[in-house]
Amino acid sequence: MVNDTLIGLIAGGGQFPLLFAEGAKDAGYTVVAVGFDGETDPALAAHVHAFHLLKLGQLNKLIRIFQKAGIKRVAMAGSINKTRLYARIRPDWRAFRLLASLRNKKDDHLLRSLAGELEKEGIRVEPSTLFLPGLLAPEGLLTRRHLNAREERDVFFGWEMAKAVGHLDIGQCLVVKDQAVLAVEGMDGTDETIVRGGRLCREGAVIIKVSKPIQDLRFDVPAVGLQTIETMRMVKARVLVVEAGKTLIFDRDKVVETADRYGMTIVAMADPLSGTEAKRLLDTSPPSTKAETFSPPRPVAVIRTAEPGNLRTAVVGVGYLGTFHAEKYARLKEAHLVGVVDIDPARAEVLARRLSCSAYTDHRHLLGRVDAVSVVTPTQHHFAIARDFIEAGVHVLVEKPMTESLEEAQELVRLAEIKGVVLQVGHLERFNPAFKAVEPFVSNPLFLEAHRLALFNERGLEVDVILDLMIHDLDMALHLVRSPVANFSASGVPVLTPLPDIANVRLEFCNGAVANLTASRISMKNMRRLRIFQENRYLVADFGSRRAYSFLKEDEVDERGYPEITTEELEVDNRDPLEEEIRSFLEAVRIGTSPVVNGRQGMEAVRMALAISQEIHARMKTSRAKGG
Repeated sequence: MVNDTLIGLIAGGGQFPLLFAEGAKDAGYTVVAVGFDGETDPALAAHVHAFHLLKLGQLNKLIRIFQKAGIKRVAMAGSINKTRLYARIRPDWRAFRLLASLRNKKDDHLLRSLAGELEKEGIRVEPSTLFLPGLLAPEGLLTRRHLNAREERDVFFGWEMAKAVGHLDIGQCLVVKDQAVLAVEGMDGTDETIVRGGRLCREGAVIIKVSKPIQDLRFDVPAVGLQTIETMRMVKARVLVVEAGKTLIFDRDKVVETADRYGMTIVAMADPLSGTEAKRLLDTSPPSTKAETFSPPRPVAVIRTAEPGNLRTAVVGVGYLGTFHAEKYARLKEAHLVGVVDIDPARAEVLARRLSCSAYTDHRHLLGRVDAVSVVTPTQHHFAIARDFIEAGVHVLVEKPMTESLEEAQELVRLAEIKGVVLQVGHLERFNPAFKAVEPFVSNPLFLEAHRLALFNERGLEVDVILDLMIHDLDMALHLVRSPVANFSASGVPVLTPLPDIANVRLEFCNGAVANLTASRISMKNMRRLRIFQENRYLVADFGSRRAYSFLKEDEVDERGYPEITTEELEVDNRDPLEEEIRSFLEAVRIGTSPVVNGRQGMEAVRMALAISQEIHARMKTSRAKGG
């Protein structure tokens, strides 16, 4: 009678055999393992029922061990150092006959042939992930940092190349940058490939590790772990791309945490080049347009367990934007999402169930239960809600615009300073990766030009386009110029609502700088772009595409006497702006520093926006009077 709870393990190096053995034991299986001298960790013996250590090449003895133990099913887990394989192997007669019969000794062909030998003896080869499906990479973005535009192009390019190399059964790893292949994995393995490729560029290499199209995932599953991340750090590589559902990630939480600490990106992708779509892209798309077909992966939905000493948090107002706030708090281990508040009880209850917190319809029920809150209600309710929390000693992140009136903004700032709490205003573009990329290069800007154009949207119509959209650019202009506004002129018109839907303003600062800002919520396309001109440099931040550029005048001149211009696409550290805003808020609360956008800055943006609105309304009134 066959024992269905017996399983054999052919164990290579690394931690995978240990994990397999523990997973099998947890599932109620008895494990008989065969390892190899110089490859397998001897500690495996303590995790299995029986452990036999062989020399590489003792195929006949391996089979006899399993037969004697009554094993009918085996799995292969762990790696064999291929650079030492041929130097150290001493094949027995059965292994010699097998090797001599092979038309080549590529990985996949060799392993399939070994599986065939086992199956001739009635021993079926099972997937190595049989007891550990949770080790396989879930599809999506695993880290805080997203791919930037250059990296997206490299990922699409590198994926094609890696799959093409995979058809040759050479290796699973490729290193690329700027759509050029820097290294291809050979017998030396993934880490050495990363080192070879990474040293050929200054920094920013993209590592692609995929399964080969012909790969038998029963016994040859691509794997990455902490050592992969440390090797990437050594050569300043920034991106690791693996194939979702077909790549093992050992110690995933530690791997992701370490990558976040080093500012790296880890993406697990399903093959975007499968089937007929792959043939169409490979055969007909010009190189310049291929990247446009690539869809950046979404962050993996994760609700993490809050760490000790976390801040108790809540979100008031969980409509479109408030829901994202709540999701971020639930994701961050330094926060414990206590509850969500909304006047629609059903909406609050649905989100609370999904995020494992409590639902409320009155924000006052949270007083005494939370340390910090996001206020994401319509603007007219910001003041009353934020005031209640500040008076109770609760730190507040209030969405922009901060308040409806300057007097309300001044009162919130006054209360926050008296109570000693953090008051942060949600000017999200300060955390946009494109703005973060250009900000270090800004010094004494002379002229700023911003265009913020949006398709019509029913959200935010309780305020005009200045308080709805232009206030972002007002905040950035005030922040970058750092000089009082001497005077301004503004114009705007209502089109689809009773309030101005399109507006333009020219700001003149006391230091001589000028800012020209245009905002529209009735455009035929979306555009969010800021241009900054200063002596010898011109900077561009495209907030929508999250790309940034620098145009620098060099000291040299060309043969005609014109100045040489150096053009550079700046490296963008592409992170989720809202998550970074909330992280920044929580950090300011924890260590008692001023937030990136404090209450006074939010108040000044409101002051300027209201002054512009008043001038536009006065112009509109005069225009109507003349027309009448």
